[in-house]
Amino acid sequence: MKNGFKVLDSDLHTMEPDGLWETYLDAPFKKFAPKFTRGSENASNQPVIRVGALEIGEMSKRRQTAVVGKDLQQRAFARHPHYEVAHARGYDSESHVAAMDIEGIDVAVIYGTRGRQVLMHDDLEPEVAAALARAHNDWTRDFCAYDPRRLKFAAQVAFHDVGLAIREAKRAVRELGAVAVIGNPNPVGGRHIHDPEFEPLWDAIEELEVPVGFHPTGQSSLRDDIARRYLDHPNGRVIGVAGRNPMELMLAFASVAAGGVLERHPGLRCAFLEGTCGWLPWWLWRLDEAWEKFGPGSEVQVSQLPSQYFFRQCYVATDADEKVLKQVVETVGDDNIVVSTDYPHSDGLFPHAIEEFVAIEGVSDKSKAKILWDNCACLYKLSGVR
Repeated sequence: MKNGFKVLDSDLHTMEPDGLWETYLDAPFKKFAPKFTRGSENASNQPVIRVGALEIGEMSKRRQTAVVGKDLQQRAFARHPHYEVAHARGYDSESHVAAMDIEGIDVAVIYGTRGRQVLMHDDLEPEVAAALARAHNDWTRDFCAYDPRRLKFAAQVAFHDVGLAIREAKRAVRELGAVAVIGNPNPVGGRHIHDPEFEPLWDAIEELEVPVGFHPTGQSSLRDDIARRYLDHPNGRVIGVAGRNPMELMLAFASVAAGGVLERHPGLRCAFLEGTCGWLPWWLWRLDEAWEKFGPGSEVQVSQLPSQYFFRQCYVATDADEKVLKQVVETVGDDNIVVSTDYPHSDGLFPHAIEEFVAIEGVSDKSKAKILWDNCACLYKLSGVR
């Protein structure tokens, strides 16, 4: 609780131990357990990751971008002594709950960090990618068992093979208790979210009655990643990071709305996380305008404007210090916005994230209460949690 507000964090992260996959991978796949390399120029929490013959972590492999991450980590650790405590404990469950107490978070939905990163390569063998996701979900279930009332989790699935993704989504929700499935906003292997091949996955998730939490990752190892174009250019990390998350989420929403996914799956709930919310009013207008001009002649027809699908089925996460939230609420209302703190990532605001959110000017306490708890509880169907 913070200043009288109940807080449900829509997107709090684990920082998984290197040995997770050696322990949790199924025996036939243990030889593919990711290996993590940390050079002197890298932040300890931003290693280069090797899975078999593939290297993941484009920004960590380049000195000019690696040193930027190290500087950011050092400044984050200087903000509060808990970072050193959590790091020394391997970011375990106990230190996470302690961080939630410091921040004022009552309940958090956990998204992985390395669990996302190890899957961010188009050339992973589908069976290997699926095994990496299974192992991660088993570990996360055990992580949340420390305090299952306060720690919930979103399940990792690999988008490299749709059938295997469906199998894991069903297992993670029905057997492990996941409250969401993590969606990849980037194309994988050239397939966008609204590719017909993904239809059975959206069928399955709709049937499971959990949301898809679309969430970018910072590795830039997928071939189709907006930040890749800046990798070897001056200040490329600044430009790439500023653009990637919101732009990838904008395009992901365009896929599910204008691409017909939400038309065909009216019970599917989608969240667009860790990419700010300031883009939303303009993008809804822009997509509606584009649909009115180009939609009638397009091959896939939908019955509503893209913006209508957003209000019917979607949520967006605001950063805790997003000053333009006032304008977003004035333009699109406060029913479809949640908040995330991004702990323990270095670009988060711990331990002041919720404090900064509560202090945002021009947003009523009623709206803040909805964004901090009610909307997120509705998104994840956690209304019974207290």
